[in-house]
Amino acid sequence: MRQIDYDFIASNISSLSSVAVRVYKENKLIHYYDPSHFPKDPASPYLDTLLAIDGNVNYFISPYEHFYGIVKHQEYTLILGPTFQITPSKKQIREFMFSLDLRMNYMEQYQQLMQSITPLPVEMLLHELCLIYYYISDVKLNLANIKIYDSNAKISSQNQAYTLTDNSDASIPHSSFNDAFNDITWAHNHIGDYMDDTVSYAHTTHDFECAMLACVKEGDIENLQTLIAHTDPGRAGKIAPTYLRQVKNIFITSATLLSRAAIDGGLPVEEALTLSDKYIQHAENYDNPEQVMNLQYHMVIDYTSLVRDIKKGKRYDKFMRSVTSYIREHLTEDFSVDQMAQDLFLSRSYLSTKFKKETGMTLSQYIQEQKIEKAKSLLKTTDRSILEIATYLGFSSQGYFQNVFKKLTGMTPKEYRNQ
Repeated sequence: MRQIDYDFIASNISSLSSVAVRVYKENKLIHYYDPSHFPKDPASPYLDTLLAIDGNVNYFISPYEHFYGIVKHQEYTLILGPTFQITPSKKQIREFMFSLDLRMNYMEQYQQLMQSITPLPVEMLLHELCLIYYYISDVKLNLANIKIYDSNAKISSQNQAYTLTDNSDASIPHSSFNDAFNDITWAHNHIGDYMDDTVSYAHTTHDFECAMLACVKEGDIENLQTLIAHTDPGRAGKIAPTYLRQVKNIFITSATLLSRAAIDGGLPVEEALTLSDKYIQHAENYDNPEQVMNLQYHMVIDYTSLVRDIKKGKRYDKFMRSVTSYIREHLTEDFSVDQMAQDLFLSRSYLSTKFKKETGMTLSQYIQEQKIEKAKSLLKTTDRSILEIATYLGFSSQGYFQNVFKKLTGMTPKEYRNQ
């Protein structure tokens, strides 16, 4: 039997691609090459998941849009990554550092390390995975059938939409995700029938679409969710040669309809169309029909929520959108109003006065409120200490954070977490 030098493979792949490569034997790490020399392995939050994914060749998308490739052969597993198509923003890096339990004063160093990773298009990563698998197994695999595990789309490891094994016949079983996404099934045609050109389809989606778009236009989240949960969306006509292309085409059509309905509901034209473009670009990157349909659910909710906020008076003019967007982007930093005014090309006095006039509160009050809302979420969804959360959100001390938290919520962070 041919001996495979996994150490040699890992070392050279890491050098050629500028990505970290790990080799596991029976789930125990035996080789690790990291050209960026991270103080803590960026894959550490996902390693159990990555090792548990089945199939010979897979890739994983983290919540931060980092890509990982997985190659399995016999008792060995190779994990490549992270890599990405676009270098992460400063905000994304800070959030990722928090998930790794890294101190924020390493921010500049960690940002440099992340930027040292060469962005790698998904297609190149997948070709690399197939080449590695061919070298170690003498088996050629089909790129189009690689399994995706996307933590953003919350598609569980039970999803069997794309599984690449030595015996893969490239079949695509049709699975649903009712529990997580309320049976959102605009494109759920039976695949066996779909691929049969002799089957004709009645177009039965019109009533559902009209009701859905009415909810979007009115910003009616409650009725929209009821509609999605309890109404048959009907069956779309066949408009593409493959099921994946069918789902993407329906997604594009839906994005167009939703953006127009949102504009009719009061959403600014440029904002509505820009959001549509971003969703379509994201959908085109998916190779899994379930992911596209999941994204479509989030898109319709997103548009409806934006319209609802406008109708409830929660939306502001261009000035306010710029200010609130800046605050969201820098929420986990200890920034000053002076710095904010400089970055927005405004005078400090104009920024503060206009904001107070528009909202009835000072910038400092608004920033504190937003930080405490974020803190409430972190207290409920993570096990991070109060000090870690305070530091992450840019508070000068735990005591100051606790005082502000109690002032705005009426309870201490610990009381809020335990309630």
